[in-house]
Amino acid sequence: MDSETASPKAQQLVKQLMDRGLSPHQIAEEMDNRVSWRSIYRWAKGEHEPQQPADMHALERVAAKYAAETPVI
Repeated sequence: MDSETASPKAQQLVKQLMDRGLSPHQIAEEMDNRVSWRSIYRWAKGEHEPQQPADMHALERVAAKYAAETPVI
């Protein structure tokens, strides 16, 4: 899937988490390793999007957690 057709929501959430200082490895760990850190990196680049609705829900959960806890760096 190219970046023009990928969902911007996952990309936006991953970029927000990375702006808060989390690495793709840490994001994957926070998602209970549902997906690999490489998938997180691809989502950030807009190359792919979550394939399973549960993966998107997990990403949204992590983003909400860090939005409430951590100021943007």
